Amino acid sequence: MASRLNAPSRPASIFGIAAPLCGIALGAFLAGKVAKNGGLYHGALVGVGYVLVEAIGLAPAPLQSPSDGLTEGLSIIAGDALLLALAALAGWIAAPRGASSSSSDTGRGR
Repeated sequence: MASRLNAPSRPASIFGIAAPLCGIALGAFLAGKVAKNGGLYHGALVGVGYVLVEAIGLAPAPLQSPSDGLTEGLSIIAGDALLLALAALAGWIAAPRGASSSSSDTGRGR
């Protein structure tokens, strides 16, 4: 049992990368769906929340970080940018579109 604790970490599988991204996209979609307006904004807020939780160390980074300092920093920035873009896109897709609130069109032209 002690050998498992001391074993070097393996790179994440595709499921380990896709699961957090799908969860964030689903959360951003729901935030955009619930919002009356500004689905893009609310979706992006979901992404920002995940980035903050990731910065604290409670959630994994979306991309595997190499051991080199510069490439690790670039990997973190690219992963967070991908995450924010995905969350904003999911919120934008889910946002209710501006439709007429009246079925009789009596409010038109005022």
